[in-house]
Amino acid sequence: MKRPIIVAITLINFLWITPSYGQMYRSAAGLRGGTGATISYKHFLGRQLAFEGILGSFDYDYFGTSILFEKHTDANLGRLQWYWGLGPYLTFTKAFTAFGAQGALGAEYSFASIPIDISLDWTPRLRISGAPSKLFTRSAGVGIRYIIDYY
Repeated sequence: MKRPIIVAITLINFLWITPSYGQMYRSAAGLRGGTGATISYKHFLGRQLAFEGILGSFDYDYFGTSILFEKHTDANLGRLQWYWGLGPYLTFTKAFTAFGAQGALGAEYSFASIPIDISLDWTPRLRISGAPSKLFTRSAGVGIRYIIDYY
């Protein structure tokens, strides 16, 4: 039990020490499709650290929510950003409720001329409690968000 906590604390600490400069918006809300359909809200706590709240259908067979803490890094390709993150998730079906850790690895591009942000990501999940037959799940998706406010 101590090992996952130590790993999580170490990963979160790395979020704070690497510089990044390119993200131009403060908050955005939109849709994500792929292996599921969700709505998301992302808010930056600075130029490189953000949290993202996700709510919807995951893998089309259960409903859930997750909160990801994400680190954004400039990709040196215009307004393209790389990001990775980690956070808890909670899902519900008729048969069970599950809880676990969710990761995120992706790329995000915010347009300069219109208030739109698009993303492509991969989100693995490790189930800590719930249905034992699916210890590890993953999904991939494409998102589009409306930028609510800028820096």
